[in-house]
Amino acid sequence: MKLHEDAWPFLLPVNTKQFPTYKKIIKYPIDLSTIKKKVQDMVYKCRDEFVTDVRQIFNNCEVFNEDDSPVGKAGHGMRKFFELRWKELIDKNV
Repeated sequence: MKLHEDAWPFLLPVNTKQFPTYKKIIKYPIDLSTIKKKVQDMVYKCRDEFVTDVRQIFNNCEVFNEDDSPVGKAGHGMRKFFELRWKELIDKNV
């Protein structure tokens, strides 16, 4: 997912100095680097925990950004990419 062209807003935690209202609006901030660390540290007990965090990235994006903004568009593109890829992976493993 990190290599997808729309991943750029989601690679690192949101800069709350640049966007000071983010913490007030978003109660569960998450990003791809945090998810990667949680995978490496074996924090996730099941794949549902992982997929919940990934989807939270896109939910946060929709709450904080306008749909037609560059970040909003990237969020929609990444959600679509992730859901298609996730379905392929799940279908293979069923």
